Amino acid sequence: MATLVFYLEDGTTLNHTLDEGSTSIGRHPDSVVVLEFPSVSGHHASIELTEAGCFIADLKSSNGTRVNGVEIEEAELKDGDRIAFGDVQAVYHVGEGPPPITVPEFVPSPEVLPHDVPPPVLKTNYRQPPPKRNPAVRRAASYDSGGGGCGTMILVIGLFLVAFLAGLYMRHHQETNGGNFFEDLADKLGTKLPKIKIEKKAGE
Repeated sequence: MATLVFYLEDGTTLNHTLDEGSTSIGRHPDSVVVLEFPSVSGHHASIELTEAGCFIADLKSSNGTRVNGVEIEEAELKDGDRIAFGDVQAVYHVGEGPPPITVPEFVPSPEVLPHDVPPPVLKTNYRQPPPKRNPAVRRAASYDSGGGGCGTMILVIGLFLVAFLAGLYMRHHQETNGGNFFEDLADKLGTKLPKIKIEKKAGE
């Protein structure tokens, strides 16, 4: 008699007693040992127990069969050999083997801070260095702003004069019922002012 001890991911173990003859191992339900794991093929491997010894053979599985970390096609098993059917681990024992573990081993949970203790604050320097300025760009901007200021002032004065003359023209046009402001202005400027003579009276 021999025993295969399968070590599962949840910490439990599964013991299977090997009788004389052939034992099929795989994910397919017709296997003697059914391992429902994605890494295990439908017909993964077979173990032959005879009077001459125990032999294992891989059945062209997708993820292979390894004995003590070495991938094999056929191999003879010795007491304590580690066997991997895909990702499922097992140990071969001559005889009954250790008792199975049916309750998952206790895994301590990570430490949790109390509610009244604030979480640590990471120190980060949020101050950014001032941006570097290009002196050439600053000088060019200063020069342009000076010239642009004089031009803007002349343009504003010109627009003001045009608006002022236009207002006078429209007002004169309305008051004179269609008179021409510029012609009337020229006539007034060309007309001579009358002379006023002041005489001193006798006796004054």
